[in-house]
Amino acid sequence: MANQIVADARMAPVDVSFLMAAHNAAPWIEAAIRAALDQTGVTIEILVVDDGSVDGTASVLARLAADEPRIRRIPLDGVRAGAPLGPSAARNAALGAARGRWLAILDADDLIVPDRTRTLLDLAAATDADVIADNPIPFAGGFDPGGAGMLERGREPYLFTVALAQYLSCNRMLTPGVKLGYLKPMLRADLVRRHGLRYADEVRIGEDFLFCVAALAAGARFVVSSYAGYGYRRGPASLSHRLRLADIQRLDAAFAAWTVQGARSAAIRQAARAYRDSLATAQIIARVIEAAQGGRWLRGAGLALARPRAWRFLTGSLMAAAGKRLGRRLRPTLAGALPVGQG
Repeated sequence: MANQIVADARMAPVDVSFLMAAHNAAPWIEAAIRAALDQTGVTIEILVVDDGSVDGTASVLARLAADEPRIRRIPLDGVRAGAPLGPSAARNAALGAARGRWLAILDADDLIVPDRTRTLLDLAAATDADVIADNPIPFAGGFDPGGAGMLERGREPYLFTVALAQYLSCNRMLTPGVKLGYLKPMLRADLVRRHGLRYADEVRIGEDFLFCVAALAAGARFVVSSYAGYGYRRGPASLSHRLRLADIQRLDAAFAAWTVQGARSAAIRQAARAYRDSLATAQIIARVIEAAQGGRWLRGAGLALARPRAWRFLTGSLMAAAGKRLGRRLRPTLAGALPVGQG
């Protein structure tokens, strides 16, 4: 009887399929899953793909899925413990198994408020949106649903549409302003299936950005709301952490492959060129940082001279890195030299 109840639950119509890629997410994933289960006014399923975790992620998932038929553990072909294939491959596995009318991205360390999904579905219906996103609230410790979002909320909630050229322009690396690529969208499943949209398997940063680029190129209507219902957990924020050369190169290669097919108008081509130029600058910065971390300061300086645009980003990062190293060297000396109670 219990098996039949589970089977019936998994065959019931689903409004929204949550796609969740998980790698070593044991400290956070239960909270993320329970936040999805707590969504009001909608039927949901949660498709979780364990991407080579070596912590307790698998045991947490097994415990939660045993009692909740809305949680589906999706296998990832070719993955090995400790050797993740990356979020794109994991999301594709979930994408292939999804049954919902809408697809929602939820990272394994993030949170959503209970009315978020219903609110976005209602907004999509009112605006005829194919892609709908809200205003992420960054947090590092405790999540405050009333905290400041990435977008200015204003006195009243507002909506705006995002065209492809605008989306490319506002997501250029190393430029000021809100990056809409950080938004965690919901997409109409029939649009995704009709156009055969998939994540670029090899891409490990910017994967949601690329997916939305493909959706916009396919004619999707993208609507963003100042309503804030998604809690975006901030990880390490240093420049050297975010700008890994191999990851930027993969993103650049995937974007270049799309550009050949997807940049149809002059405005889109211009925005695409500017975006790739920002990736070129980011690659120089990553090379300089790698050279500096390896003690090859002259090599790093030569690379920086070849791209003056990178200088202002490098100055702060390299000074911070040097300060940390100097601090580590001086800390024992200072600790022993200062009398107790002085600082």
